[in-house]
Amino acid sequence: MTNKMVAAVGPDAAVGMPATSTRPLAGHGPSRWLSALSGRAVEILFLGMVLTGFIASPNFLTSFNLEGLLSQAAVLGILAIGQYIVIVAGGFDLSVGAVAAASSMVVASTLDGMGLLGILVAVAAGGVLGLLSGFAVTVGRIPPIVATLGVMGIAQGVAFTISNRGIVITDSTFMAINSTSFGFVPLLFVIWAVLVALVFAFLRLTRTGLYFFAVGGNADSARLAGVPVARVQITAFALSGLLAGAAGVLFAARASSGLPGLGVGWELDTIAAVVIGGVSLYGGSGNLVKAMIGVLTYLMITNVMNLADVDSYLQNVLKGLLILAAVAVPAVLLRRNHLLGRTS
Repeated sequence: MTNKMVAAVGPDAAVGMPATSTRPLAGHGPSRWLSALSGRAVEILFLGMVLTGFIASPNFLTSFNLEGLLSQAAVLGILAIGQYIVIVAGGFDLSVGAVAAASSMVVASTLDGMGLLGILVAVAAGGVLGLLSGFAVTVGRIPPIVATLGVMGIAQGVAFTISNRGIVITDSTFMAINSTSFGFVPLLFVIWAVLVALVFAFLRLTRTGLYFFAVGGNADSARLAGVPVARVQITAFALSGLLAGAAGVLFAARASSGLPGLGVGWELDTIAAVVIGGVSLYGGSGNLVKAMIGVLTYLMITNVMNLADVDSYLQNVLKGLLILAAVAVPAVLLRRNHLLGRTS
């Protein structure tokens, strides 16, 4: 893969955009302001939610609420890292919630016999399910949505085969994962932050990391440039599975049990969170740190509405509208900027 192509598919690149999109916008004033603001949309929304939470409830900035919010964000955030990788590589992973459920059941059922080695077994189980998705997409030529729906069913079957009821965890060492905190910052959040840093470095510094963006931007062009497209796609789904397995383990520590029905709807939550973070659903572009800010923002929306006693059904309506806006507004601005660039 040439240096020119690598530069075009970097983590912050808008892959596939015409060269004219980088030209200065015609005119001044609103056009330039809108362009600048669209690039900082998730940060502005995040700060807006913090301000809204502060105004809406005196309990928002309490250590109790912040610790709970960060713990919840850690589990969803680790799932969202995997979803981010798959979307950037040009796919979707609808199995992440079910894989987390299966992982929670595996760790809950193996801790007594294997000790903390059960954590590795549970994470590895998630990786195997992720590999299955990857092979279904590449070898079986099955569309990612269909393939991961199938793996979702398999993961749910594995979880309920282990037990059709939750398995209580009593291992005190394992439970320390949830009970340990540094001030109002829980260990769960620290684990999430470390994983974000590792994946960020992997995407920035390794050839495979750059290949994810190349394949997501244009798989055919990447293949012609010598990128091993199938291997890259399999790796993306395997990483998503491993991360979903890790998320299931952390949830089991947080809930003191493995739950076979865990994770229903989490696949949509992860997609919504990374979209709010500015990740393109068409693949090939997106910033991991902004995607993780999207996770925090998405959870703060629910948290603030709960503190303000907003009806749960209305919450779904408001979150749905926000997601639509998060997808539509950048697309409209990008198209407008492109048209202005062509006429300048």
